[in-house]
Order: sequence, then C-alpha cells, then structure tokens
Amino acid sequence: MQHFIYQIKTLLRSKTTIFWSVLFPVFLGMMFYFMFGNIKNLEQFSEVPVGILTKDLDPSKETFVELLKEVKVSEKKHMFRVTEYEDEKKAAQALEEKKIAGYIAVGTDYVLTAKKEDINSSMIKSFIDQYMQNEKLIERVAKMHPEQIQNMVDHIFSEKELQIKEISLKGQDKDPYTQYFYALLAMTCLIAASIGVENGLKIQADLSMVGSRRNIAPMKKMKQVMIDFLASFFVYCIMTAFVLGICIFVYKRDFGNNTGLLLLGTWIGSFVGLAAGTMIAVVCKGSRQTKEGISVAFFMTSSFLGGLQWGEITYYIEKSCPIINRINPATLIVNAFKSLAVFGDYRQYAVNMVTLFLIGILFLVISISKLRRMKYASL
Repeated sequence: MQHFIYQIKTLLRSKTTIFWSVLFPVFLGMMFYFMFGNIKNLEQFSEVPVGILTKDLDPSKETFVELLKEVKVSEKKHMFRVTEYEDEKKAAQALEEKKIAGYIAVGTDYVLTAKKEDINSSMIKSFIDQYMQNEKLIERVAKMHPEQIQNMVDHIFSEKELQIKEISLKGQDKDPYTQYFYALLAMTCLIAASIGVENGLKIQADLSMVGSRRNIAPMKKMKQVMIDFLASFFVYCIMTAFVLGICIFVYKRDFGNNTGLLLLGTWIGSFVGLAAGTMIAVVCKGSRQTKEGISVAFFMTSSFLGGLQWGEITYYIEKSCPIINRINPATLIVNAFKSLAVFGDYRQYAVNMVTLFLIGILFLVISISKLRRMKYASL
C-alpha cells in the first residue's frame, strides 16, 4: 500500500507529467475552441440539395424520384431538396457551382455523381443503397410470394419506415468539428505511454539506479510492476476525466447523453497507453532517450491517423488500408465516441472498446513475458 501511495505522489509531483497529460491537451483544446467554436453550419440540419436527371426517365422509376422528394427527417423538414434536370450538362454545371451536392442518373442502376465525398454525398449514397436493396427485395418477393407484395411495399414505404431512417442522422452531435475533440481525448489517453515508459525503465537495472535497487528488493519484480501500473492508471483516469470535463463544461462540446460511456472509453484508452509505454520500455532496445522518443512517435502517429490534425484522413485510410482503422488505438477511440454521440450505435461502441481493451491486454502480456526473462549477471 505504501508503494502504491508513493507512486501516486510521485506522478502528481511530476511537472512534466502534469504538463503533457493535462495542460497540453487543455491548451490544444482551447485552440480548437477558438478555431471551431463559432462554426455551426451543421448544428441545425439543412436539406441536402440533390439533382435528378429526368430525361428519358422510365415510368417505373418515378417512385424513386417521388420517394426522394418525400423522405423526411422530421414532421416538417425533408431530407433532400430535389431539383430536376433534363440536361446532364446543366446538372454538372450546378454541381460545379455547388448548388447541389450531387446528381443521380436513374437508369438500370442509380448512378450518383458528386464532386467530393462528404456528409451530403454520403447521405445521398446511403439513400440510394437502401432503396436498391428494397427494390431487389420486392422483386424477389414478387417472384416467390406475389400475394405478399402489397403488404411489403406498404411496410417499406410507410411514413413510419421513413422516419426510422432518421435514426442514423439524429445523434446529439451534429457539429463535424467535434471529431477533433474526440481525437484530442484519444491523444490524451495515449500520452499515458510516456508514464508507461518511465515505469518500465524503473524496473530495469541496466537503465536506471532505481531499477538496480528495485531488482534486489525483497518485493517480487512482477508485484512492483503491477503496483506501479495500477497507481499510474488510477492517477491517469483522474487526469483524463479532468480533460473531458474541461471539454464539456468550458469548451461547451456536446458529446450527447452518454458521458459515462465516454469516460469509460478514456479509461480504456489510458489503459492501452500505459500498456504500450511499458511494452516500449521493456521490448525496444536503446537508451532512455530512444525509448522516450519511440513513445512520443507512437502516440503522435496514432493520433494523426485518428484525425487529430486532419479529420478526413480516416476516410482515405478506410479506402486504401482499412486494417489500420481496425487496430490503431486513436482511431478506435475516435470511432467509438463518434458511433455513440453521432449515431447512437452502442454495438459499434462496444466493438471498438473491446478491440481496444484486447490490444492493451496484448501489450501488457508482451511486457510481462519480456520482464520475466530479464536476468542480470550482477547488480
């Protein structure tokens, strides 16, 4: 118990730890606040402008056009603002002038042309995909059970069904810049790697005087490591809770009604950061400075890939190398928070958090295995 309390006091007295773990994220959050604080272009949902090419439109496809015009996100607000074009050149010109987010050529397939991939084009594409799925489903039912076709059509295109499609777009968080605060929280968690490195160095006799003394102490080495880890984790949980509180109450970020789950996410992220730092300290070869540099490279690279400097990077990574988004700790934290606050998707939040926790366990197991094999000829 005395060792546990001593470790807590040591961390709280460390000015470097306080700066990088608390003050630096708070300062960076302040910069985000002043940069994005007044940008509220998505705070109120606005209709997505979309064009339809109606030249030689097959009468059987008119249902698609009508449904596109009628789908709503609320009782009084439509999801799309539809403009019909006879000529594709006019539609392309409107797209170039940013009057529409994209235009749809209705033929055998529903081909969407958009200038860039953003939330508006994604909404249009999602609607098209859902419609095509329903259309194919109706065709199959019509062949196999024609007597049920009317009931199915009524169900799919009922007002209730249209309102259900709103769920994925009705999250508490409608500000696209909040994702930078998610990435900020992810970075705060992973900065714990620097504390993990320090803990790992303190148990290695060839890298510090403290390590030499601790290796000849009567307390078992593994017990010392776990006490250091748990004390550091306890302190860091308080630090991340403080940073989260600053984001909510000072920077006025609306993370939705699941603050408790966000707090849990920062704690799991902190666990991974500490485990990663410990693994770097005991597995990587080199001096103290080398290992500290690797830990900084770890959390900064992970944060960059999670969207801290460039929010859209995760979309491009998803296209070219999606495995990175599945294993990068910062991306897992950001995606978990976004799925919770934007989409209300508890399942995806759980998947990301479990994956993150398992990564932390893996780091910890590797560290312990390596430490068990460490032997010194003399101390």
